[in-house]
Amino acid sequence: MGERKATGDGLQMLKEAGGVSDYKRIFENHAATVYSKTDPKWHNASLFDLTNIPLLWVNREGKRFTNEDVVYDFALWGDSVYQIGGYYYFLFDQATVDYLRQQALDWTSSFERTFRLLDKKPMTYQVGPYPQLDQDLNEGISQGAVFKADNIQKLAEKITVDPANLTATVNRYNELVVEGKDMDLYKDDRFMTLSVKEGPFYAVRANSTTLGTVGGALVNEHFEALNVKRQVIDGIYAVGNDASSLYDSSYPTIEGLSNAFAWNSGRIAGRYASAYAAKN
Repeated sequence: MGERKATGDGLQMLKEAGGVSDYKRIFENHAATVYSKTDPKWHNASLFDLTNIPLLWVNREGKRFTNEDVVYDFALWGDSVYQIGGYYYFLFDQATVDYLRQQALDWTSSFERTFRLLDKKPMTYQVGPYPQLDQDLNEGISQGAVFKADNIQKLAEKITVDPANLTATVNRYNELVVEGKDMDLYKDDRFMTLSVKEGPFYAVRANSTTLGTVGGALVNEHFEALNVKRQVIDGIYAVGNDASSLYDSSYPTIEGLSNAFAWNSGRIAGRYASAYAAKN
């Protein structure tokens, strides 16, 4: 999820070959990620792991906006973030940092959950420990992704949210942790264990991410690219997210559709491309 390698090369090459892009100015929302303001290739393993678990999330108003265990459904996660403006902050305190430096949470990250469901291997139910977490957080601060303050009021100022809202949100969340039940948004009880009480406090910004655009090259049933007159462009094929019409307006909440379409469209195009190459 931390990769940022898609720059539209496929559709650019298609255009140069005379093809038509049926690209729509919408995209497939998919999860969220921490990012650096200066380094698009930046990756910090512990911070990315923490993004993938249901900690306390707040929107730009300083309020909770969803049941955070939507983190385990990439499509719902992405859609919930996009509809609040494309980003949120997840919060934790020094007590959580101290715990994670030495011990593991008996949770699972959203990526482990998805991959283990696919490969049928058992889940570890282990997030952490992260002995270098202090250093990782400092690196995140230098990258403009992490914010740290001695109290909630100062933290609110750093992330430019309403201090009264954030204070009320954190206080209410701590009450729910004491009860062990999320009576507001109904997050699973197993995740209602980490209060946000002991300063300093941390907020990490997570931005909505995408699998790709909706729409792409006009193609026929063989995935041969078509020109503006819907005629085949010999020897040019478009597959996966470069081919149009699988999704009309959004990514359905069924995991793996993009991947499955990429495999099958590639398989079909490969068969016809091989036949074309053999004749030419």
